[in-house]
Amino acid sequence: MKYHLVTLGCAKNTVDSMRLEQALRAGRHLAAPAPDDAELLIVNTCGFIDAAKDESIEVIRELDAQRRDDQRLYVVGCLTEIAEEQVRSAVPNVDATFGAEQWDEVAADVGAASTSFDIPQPSLANIGAPSAYLKISDGCDRPCTFCIIPTIKGGMHSDPTDRLLAEAKFHAAAGARELVLVAQDSTAYGEDRGDRDGLAVLLEQLSEAVPDLPWMRLMYAYPGRVTRRLAETMARLPNVVPYLDMPLQHAAPSMLKRMKRPSVNKSRESIAHIREAMPNAVLRTTFIVGFPGETDAEFEELLDFVEEQRFEHLGAFTYSPQAGTPADLMADQVPEEVKVERYGQLMELAQSISHDANRSVIGQEFDVLVESAEPVESASGDLVVVGRTVRDAPEVDGLAFVKGEFAAGSMIRARIDGALPYDLLCSPVTG
Repeated sequence: MKYHLVTLGCAKNTVDSMRLEQALRAGRHLAAPAPDDAELLIVNTCGFIDAAKDESIEVIRELDAQRRDDQRLYVVGCLTEIAEEQVRSAVPNVDATFGAEQWDEVAADVGAASTSFDIPQPSLANIGAPSAYLKISDGCDRPCTFCIIPTIKGGMHSDPTDRLLAEAKFHAAAGARELVLVAQDSTAYGEDRGDRDGLAVLLEQLSEAVPDLPWMRLMYAYPGRVTRRLAETMARLPNVVPYLDMPLQHAAPSMLKRMKRPSVNKSRESIAHIREAMPNAVLRTTFIVGFPGETDAEFEELLDFVEEQRFEHLGAFTYSPQAGTPADLMADQVPEEVKVERYGQLMELAQSISHDANRSVIGQEFDVLVESAEPVESASGDLVVVGRTVRDAPEVDGLAFVKGEFAAGSMIRARIDGALPYDLLCSPVTG
């Protein structure tokens, strides 16, 4: 059977789709590049916030409206885990629904010859992608009052180390030059097995397993769980890049208490561990503005903290109520127009800091991982390729534009000639 899979949501969903495809391919089913070429249509949904839910429903509706009578439509993932009735009410003709992480169940329902999980040979994979995601755990045990993830995914559960090492070797053999480690809380890895330093140990094992893979990047660290050992391990391993994504969500102590997040002192301690171990480290974080009860004074505390810490990369979200979370029932919901205004203020400050950080590296040399399939013409008429330095994570951070013609997936040495608020302008270093 030929299937067409649509993936929505975050990088963790991308990994789930990869594992779903592995289960389907183990049963000798083949991927189809377009819906018209498939007998089975699958949507891997996101249900994290209302906008993601709406997007998922819209995509399902479009596929249902366009499909032939002989095509089946399956809906899987986060949204069906928490709102299966909503999906079936919106699109009654869906043939089957499956919750999160049920790739083997999908394959079994399709009628696979073998539904057991297996690492496929590189010949069965999408060869040549410069970056690959490795989901090291799923679920979450943190008590954040705004988050629906524990309801969707359940408690934190670490993936077996041997499977992760096998996946890392597979990606390296398939041509990946970067491995991006993701999880709901990457720093919790191993805690369910009683190992407090599980992430540091895993990084060591991965570094040894794929020594020729140039970059490993760590995302979604939890403040207060970035220990000195973890920071020093990251600094010591040659292919772990000096970069960390650590969502902090807020900085005002009263807000963090309402959110049930670690204290701002815990955040400062984790940041200090990273900057002491890796003085050249690039930090990314995210914040929520307009959480219930947020006052002007608390928002100013957040701005002051951002100015103090000077994060190289910063993302922000306006608070979105999620049914089933404690925050949804809190009093003093912030008006939408106030949320939008605060978002604009925060992002204006963040852009200024990002621009300063980019200006600070003008004249320096970095390796650039080329991502564009072919060169494009710049406004000045030069041919350039698009890539990233170690300072930027895929999909969420800035880009590096390098003059010249280079193949996708190649790693080239480049000098930073100019800086935009989020992107870098570069020339290749020759000789």
